[in-house]
Amino acid sequence: MPIFILSSSRKILQVNETAIQQFNLNLAYNRFLAMDEPSNMKWTRFVKHLKYKKEAEETFYIRTACNEYKLVQFKCHYNVKNEEIVAHATILNHLDDTAYDLYFTQEDNRYPLFSTYEKIPHGIILTNANDMIFDLNKHAAMYLKTEKAQLLDNAHKSIFESFKLKNSELSYYFSKLTEEKFATIHVVDQSQPNRPLYYEISSVFDCKENLIVTTILDETEKIELQQKVEHQQALNVVGQMAASIAHEIRNPLTSLKGFTDLLKIDATEDAQMYLSVIDSELQRMDQILSELLMLSKPANINLEILEFDKVVQHVIDFMMPDALMKNVMIQFISSPMNILIEGNENRLKQVILNLIKNAIESMYNGGTVKVEMNVKSGSLLELSITDEGSGMTNETIENLFQPFYTTKTTGTGLGLPFVKKVIEEHDGEIIIESELKKGTRFSLHLPIYSFDPLDSLSSDMKNSNYLVT
Repeated sequence: MPIFILSSSRKILQVNETAIQQFNLNLAYNRFLAMDEPSNMKWTRFVKHLKYKKEAEETFYIRTACNEYKLVQFKCHYNVKNEEIVAHATILNHLDDTAYDLYFTQEDNRYPLFSTYEKIPHGIILTNANDMIFDLNKHAAMYLKTEKAQLLDNAHKSIFESFKLKNSELSYYFSKLTEEKFATIHVVDQSQPNRPLYYEISSVFDCKENLIVTTILDETEKIELQQKVEHQQALNVVGQMAASIAHEIRNPLTSLKGFTDLLKIDATEDAQMYLSVIDSELQRMDQILSELLMLSKPANINLEILEFDKVVQHVIDFMMPDALMKNVMIQFISSPMNILIEGNENRLKQVILNLIKNAIESMYNGGTVKVEMNVKSGSLLELSITDEGSGMTNETIENLFQPFYTTKTTGTGLGLPFVKKVIEEHDGEIIIESELKKGTRFSLHLPIYSFDPLDSLSSDMKNSNYLVT
């Protein structure tokens, strides 16, 4: 008769030759008695019963080295002194497919956990009282970036091997689990360089079932939202400070510009040159202060109905001389439709000017800036500005709208944050596509104004019985 000496976690301590032959065991690899999932759960309950009764028998589906399952009846005796299980095994007649399916159905009904926890959108890991993992769902394997088979029959601590944790953190976690039967730890998966993933791992010891249930909750979106809120709060504080500072600086700046103009009247030729440099730098300071004030002050804009192609054409006409000086051609492809939007003309012109200016400056050896306008999805206007510049990395794109972030030697890092703010004020969005050494494409999406004929009528006429709807 095949005889096994097993630990409570199904580790094979000793086995006779008959068992090796009948179960096709390869002890170099099969150090644990492998079972199907319902049998795994049944084994945990069976061991608890066996330790109480000292003798018991049960049937399990055992997996051989050939990945075949055999239905085996175990008659077991529990040795209290050595904490070992002596199991006499009898291979029962192999069930046909119908009987095998029935067996699984019965086991699923007995242990409904196996038929439900796979659908739960969190990672779940089951560990028996002997600290061995005996099952996990697909989400747990995905979060831990491993195969299910690689975790089965491993110690509970193997859950944390893919994360960088201090020994003190793990010690505190396990001490809490031992003393309070519940523990939580927060881990970070840094395998993706551009986007770390945040997980909350919680374990609870179920004394009734004699097992540890561990859940893995993906907190990445929650953490990212918290970081954005904290960042926005910091920007709000900086914005308020910047606005106060800008107002304080502007007063002496105005005086300096006035005195510079007075000095130019009687200045020598050499002095005129130096005063021109001073005047140029004062104008640059004034421009930076203006951009700071635009970013920091609350949005309070006057909206009007605009023919957007005329707004774009006006900016292109303004920028064309500067583009030609830098060997850049601006190509404007307008929509055949007369597209109307509701917006603030001055702020939208500043947005388009900033984007075209950036496109021109990105092409050191000249090229073409393509400005194209068309209707997207019937209710959105798309204005795209494409250059043939050096392109941007993903890291640059991610930081592009952060205040004071710039890749230019003389840039302030305030132009694109202003662009983003204005587009959001107009209920629009910006999409960036870029490829290194090929160029960048900025796409602005703005809602098209839908004209309501009733808007042109007086309130008396709107209420008239002659209106037909």
